Amino acid sequence: MGFFKRLISIVLGIAAGAVAYKLLNDYNKSSHIEGEYVEVPTEPEQPAQAEPEKASREEPRPEPTVYPQRPDRGPNTNPVTLGAAEKPLDENGKLDPTRIASAEDFGDWDDLGCQG
Repeated sequence: MGFFKRLISIVLGIAAGAVAYKLLNDYNKSSHIEGEYVEVPTEPEQPAQAEPEKASREEPRPEPTVYPQRPDRGPNTNPVTLGAAEKPLDENGKLDPTRIASAEDFGDWDDLGCQG
């Protein structure tokens, strides 16, 4: 009886390996793109008239962010009650990940101590 248990476990292991091998081969074959490679331009072409307009107008300056004052003693204010923060956007209107957190967002941890 022990021989059959070992034989069944070996056969099941080989079958599982064969199924995994078959699935991996099918995945690798279907992941390739067939046909001609076409390079897509990264920036759309713009007419020459748009360039002088960009140079003539000034860049809008973002308004400085107003941060709430921290109390001298006690815990910090609850950020949930302050409302939603504005997303930092770049000139294209997309989220700018380089300006998500600034140094003014964080207090000096050495001065805070155990105040929270």
